[in-house]
Amino acid sequence: MYQAVEILVPLASFAMIFGIVYVVITAMHRKEIAMIEAGMNPNDGKKARHSKIRTALLFLLVPIGIVIGNAISANFSSVSADSLGLLFAFIFGGLALTISYFVDLKMEKRMSK
Repeated sequence: MYQAVEILVPLASFAMIFGIVYVVITAMHRKEIAMIEAGMNPNDGKKARHSKIRTALLFLLVPIGIVIGNAISANFSSVSADSLGLLFAFIFGGLALTISYFVDLKMEKRMSK
């Protein structure tokens, strides 16, 4: 009995993940085909995002948040250093995404002029 469950769980998980990916890819393909048949350009709706700025800010600010969280944990004995490091990593990650959003807006305004 247990051997069947040990085999079925990974197989069912793989089948579920494969099914989800298959449905998403075919839905995107059908959407693009429908847009082409309607005379629209499927690439018009896709904006070029400045993902390099977003990635750079995340890679810069998240470790800074971890370091700050670990440094502050010395003053708070009731909270562990790992918890504060994770908390500040999320805070600084959100700050990085907010900054990248405003930088993207500023760059789009410059390009549209």
